[in-house]
Amino acid sequence: MRLCNVGKSARFNMPQWQFCLVFIAALFSTATAQARCRNPNAKVGYCVSIYECPSLLEVVQRYNLAAADREFLQKSQCVNGYGRSPYVCCTPDKGYDSSDDDENPTSTTTTTTRRPSTVNPPSPSNGKGNVLPVPPECGPTSLNDKIYNGKDTALDQYPWMVLLEYIQKNGKPILNCGGSLINQRYVLTAGHCVVGAIETEIGPLSSIHLGEYDISKEIDCIQDDCNNKVVKMGYEQVIPHPQYEPNNNDRHHDIALIRMSADVTYSDFIRPVCLPLASTRQAINVGELLTVAGWGRTLLARQSNVKQELAVPVVDHDSCARKFSSRNVNLITSQLCAGGEFSKDSCDGDSGGPLMRQTAQNRWYIEGVVSFGNRCGLEGWPAVYTRVADYTDWIAQSLRP
Repeated sequence: MRLCNVGKSARFNMPQWQFCLVFIAALFSTATAQARCRNPNAKVGYCVSIYECPSLLEVVQRYNLAAADREFLQKSQCVNGYGRSPYVCCTPDKGYDSSDDDENPTSTTTTTTRRPSTVNPPSPSNGKGNVLPVPPECGPTSLNDKIYNGKDTALDQYPWMVLLEYIQKNGKPILNCGGSLINQRYVLTAGHCVVGAIETEIGPLSSIHLGEYDISKEIDCIQDDCNNKVVKMGYEQVIPHPQYEPNNNDRHHDIALIRMSADVTYSDFIRPVCLPLASTRQAINVGELLTVAGWGRTLLARQSNVKQELAVPVVDHDSCARKFSSRNVNLITSQLCAGGEFSKDSCDGDSGGPLMRQTAQNRWYIEGVVSFGNRCGLEGWPAVYTRVADYTDWIAQSLRP
C-alpha cells in the first residue's frame, strides 16, 4: 500500500481517505506545538519521536541497513522533539532524494508500520525448543545504535543477555553469572556457572533473569525510553558439556545449556543471539575486535548495576597458550583468547556471558563464552573464552522440543 499517493486521476473510497487522514494525524497532529525542522533532503518536517514517524521507523526496522540509510537516519536527528527519544525530523522521505544525490538513491518499500510492541518478532516456538533461529530472527542491532551510532549500551542492546540468580546459604538471592538466549527455551552459558564450585561456594541456581539492564531498578528508563519489567524464568534442566571437568583448572569444554521451564516471549528487550552455525560461520582473525558485555566487576565496584560493553582484540592462540602455560594451564584450540589491555577485560560476574561479533548484515553472533583469566585487566594477560563454533553440533544435538 502506498501512502496517500493521490493523483488527479486517482479514485478514492472512504477507507482510503480515512487511511490518509490517519497517517497525516499520526505524523503531524501531536506535533503542532513542536519546532519545524528540515531533513537531509532539505524538506520541511516536524521533530518527533522515531516511533511516531512511520517512514523512518520502517527504515530502522530493516535488517540489511545500507550505509546511506544509516547516514540518512543519523542526519535526520533533531532535538526537543515530541514523544520518546530518539527524535527525528519526520517527513514521508525514507532516504536521500535520488534527484538531488545520485549516490544516495531513495529507499523504497511496500509497507509502513506504527510503533510495535516488538520489532519484527519471530513466531512463538510452540514447543520447537530444538530449533535454532537464523537471521533475521536473531542477533538484532539496537535501534538506538542505528540512530545515535554510539558506544554506550542502550536499553535494547544485546537483548539476548541474561543474568543467572542463585540462592546463597543464608537464603538470600544473588546474581552471579551471565548467559545468552539462543531460542525461546534455551540459554547458553559456561559450565562452571552450573556445576562445581558455584554450587558449594555461591549456592544452587534458582532462576534466569531476561530483559535486564540496570539491576538496581525494576523498570529502567533512559530519558523517555523505558523497558519492560524483568522476566524471571525457572529452569527444567542444566546441561554441562559431557567433557567439562569442574575441578580441572584448564577449563576445557567450559560450556553449558539451561533449559527454561517455559518458552519465553520475545520483545524489544528479549531476543535470541545468532550462533556461528556451519552455514554462517566466519573465520576469527588475530587482532579483530570482538565485543564482550556483562554486569561484572569494574574498576570502581564489585559489580556494575548497568549492562556494560567492551571491545577486545583477538589474541594469537599459540602466544596465549604459552602465556597460560606459565601458570600450569593448558589451552586447546576450542578456547579463544581476547583482550590483554590494562583495565579492559571481562571480569568476575561476567562468566558465562557472550563474546560477540557484528556482521556486515548488522546481525550479532556469539563467538565465545566467558570462561576465565588471570585476575582482571592485567596488561598482557588476555581472557579465555570457550569457542562456540566448536560446539554448535553438541548444542543442536542437546536441544529438545
